[in-house]
Amino acid sequence: MKLLKTAVYTTLLAVFATACTTTKTSTYWVNSFKKDCDAGSAKTQCIQISKNDNLEQATWTYFYAPIAGFNFEPGYFQKIKVSETPKNKSNVPADVSSIDYKLIKVLDKKQDFRMALHDIWVATHINEEAITTTENLPRLEINTTQMKVFGTDGCNDYSGIIKSITSENIAFGPLASTRKMCANMDIPNKYNHALNNSVSYKREHLNLYFYDSNGNNVLSFKKVD
Repeated sequence: MKLLKTAVYTTLLAVFATACTTTKTSTYWVNSFKKDCDAGSAKTQCIQISKNDNLEQATWTYFYAPIAGFNFEPGYFQKIKVSETPKNKSNVPADVSSIDYKLIKVLDKKQDFRMALHDIWVATHINEEAITTTENLPRLEINTTQMKVFGTDGCNDYSGIIKSITSENIAFGPLASTRKMCANMDIPNKYNHALNNSVSYKREHLNLYFYDSNGNNVLSFKKVD
């Protein structure tokens, strides 16, 4: 009887151990750029993932563990299927992932639409009227990896965040600005009003166009070489 109980107990432990190490599969998008992060005691760069199937509605979270077999490509979103196998926790250091991740398959790969905006732009038109001055032209620098904007309205410098970008829409957060008064504030005032009312965009070759909620072209830019 004692031997039978021991055998049953051993079998149950084996079943329990097997259940605890059952491999699962997950599918998620990997962002097109890495971001600075804290991994244990060291600073490094981490990939970001989203489990939302709709890429344009992705909410990105840091992913700290390596994925065996996965090749990160800057500038490209990758949709991947990954196996997740729990490790024996008694052998896992505190600052190491308790799960082994392994690439099963790359399901999709798309060039990051945001990279089309990641540049420095000089304004050429406001509300479809050409800017005729050749000095102190309004400029816009878009940094999509940091989701920030910088520039000048032709008088004052400004900076702020980009709340969201899709393949067609863009939403800016509040823009902080210096407070100089220049001799002619007409262009700066019109530029700031147009920028704050921009909700969508289109890039064509070296040109960038912003539109308001009514679809009016409020700003036109040309890429700076």
